[in-house]
Amino acid sequence: MSKQLQINRSNIPPHGTPVHLVFEEPDKEILDNGLEVFLINAGTENVLRIDIVINAGSVFQEKKLTAASVGKLLKEGTRGYDSSEIATLIDYYGAYLDVSVTKDTSTITLYLLSKHLKYLIPVIGHMLMEATFPEEELRIHVDRQRQEYLINSEKVRYKAMLEFNKLVFGEGSAYGQVLELADFDMIERNDLAHFYKRHYQPSNAYLVVSGNINDEIVGLLNQHIGKTWQPGNSFEYQVPNKGMVGIRKKFIEKPDAMQSAIRIGRPIFSKKHPDYNKFLLLNTILGGYFGSRLMSNLREDKGFTYGVHSFVTNYKHAGFFSVSTEVKADSTEMALKEIMFELNRLQTEKVGKDELSRVKNYIYGTFLRTFDGPFALAERFKSAKNMGEGFLFYKKSLNEILKVTPEELLETAGSYFSPEEMITLVVGKVNNS
Repeated sequence: MSKQLQINRSNIPPHGTPVHLVFEEPDKEILDNGLEVFLINAGTENVLRIDIVINAGSVFQEKKLTAASVGKLLKEGTRGYDSSEIATLIDYYGAYLDVSVTKDTSTITLYLLSKHLKYLIPVIGHMLMEATFPEEELRIHVDRQRQEYLINSEKVRYKAMLEFNKLVFGEGSAYGQVLELADFDMIERNDLAHFYKRHYQPSNAYLVVSGNINDEIVGLLNQHIGKTWQPGNSFEYQVPNKGMVGIRKKFIEKPDAMQSAIRIGRPIFSKKHPDYNKFLLLNTILGGYFGSRLMSNLREDKGFTYGVHSFVTNYKHAGFFSVSTEVKADSTEMALKEIMFELNRLQTEKVGKDELSRVKNYIYGTFLRTFDGPFALAERFKSAKNMGEGFLFYKKSLNEILKVTPEELLETAGSYFSPEEMITLVVGKVNNS
């Protein structure tokens, strides 16, 4: 198997010139149960990363906290291993096991030495098939999450994050749901068992192996996952409700706040949209790196904040753009005006060639760093796979970004930075009094 990406770092490419990267898609195997396995053979050390990606994120839950609780309790006991046995095995073999749950997916990730796979893959198999979700562990988990929620709820930044998500997608939608205090009393073990049985199926998942891959790996995966993790009831993937914007301006007063959290943004299109790469470049200029316009204005020039950033957040079926910052409470109104000033400037003035060249070079460098090493390649591949693409998607995207002109940026800003389309949220002090 050959390496997935070859980069010649001896020459720095001219700014704005499409790069010529050699990509190879991962080798693909199919286990006996139909589970797709993608093999990224790269690196020289005898280490592996196993990622099992399941469409079991929070957008699919019927009751809040369900998806995250299932993910958390996968390591807390199965019919074959109790929680202490799982922890002891992982520790003894010097491995690392994590389960992360996002809005779209639940991912079981295992880092380990290649020679120890035969000892640890049975544990993963049991987690996929025979998790027990002990009642006591669920109560401990919920109580801990409740305490974290109560502490975080006093922070303007956390409150703004929840409220902005609700404004962008709508409170009743799959992507717009946010936790409320009452939700912690509603979750039950049966909710976890039902969600697990329905969504943790091989037909609803795929597996990525990255690192120094040998010929035994697929056989071990098939023995402990392909032959034993059998499909349950008939399963059909359902696209979650994306929701829609309701209120466009909201102010949540916290009279004693020393800072105000500001969020300004809007829903956006998917990565496959023809304007996505131009928008991504525009976002970087605005607030996507330390030398951005927002940082220069609000931090360096005005001293309103320690940091201000703009983001493009992508989910599988939805996404949003946002400007995010926390400013001194008495600077709230002035900070809002300066953010809108920078958004307006991109709609009315062409980006200069020097600035454009500098930002393109920054994106190019960031791009290369995110493909450096087998585990980084795995992250990139998962992101592409979740939208039905492969590595070539990134080559196409980078080449498009490096070709964008000032005129195209001006047109893109005019289309998507209109004040009428923006959602504005402030949590803290909303005036100068």
